[in-house]
Amino acid sequence: MSTKIVVVKLRDVIKKALLTIIGIIILGIIVYLFIPKNNNTAYNPGTYSSDIVLHSNPVSVQVTVSKDEILDIELVNMGETQEVFYPLFERSIEDVSAQIIENQNTDITASVDTSMTTDILVKAVEQALEQAKK
Repeated sequence: MSTKIVVVKLRDVIKKALLTIIGIIILGIIVYLFIPKNNNTAYNPGTYSSDIVLHSNPVSVQVTVSKDEILDIELVNMGETQEVFYPLFERSIEDVSAQIIENQNTDITASVDTSMTTDILVKAVEQALEQAKK
């Protein structure tokens, strides 16, 4: 029977342990970032609306939802007078709806020139979504 002697350098063991721990941390971060987030929001399917008063006339922001997602957002009853006096609303609703539908929440970024318009539209969408929540 022969005896084998194993020489282990403590520095190599520490290096390998640290690299393993760092690798596990990086893998955990990657998994956390790429796993889809469950927003745990349940809606009553249907179309809900909230009104914005523009030039003394109400304009409805309609939000269509399914059981667990936002499907569509649009302006309804926008007359010619409102289109003339508030030209940013038509353009802003397209951007707002695209971002909200993509993110499935109302935490969106607005461009500087339409930030106030975007805030008004987002508040109206939030009011409609409150009606839709179970």
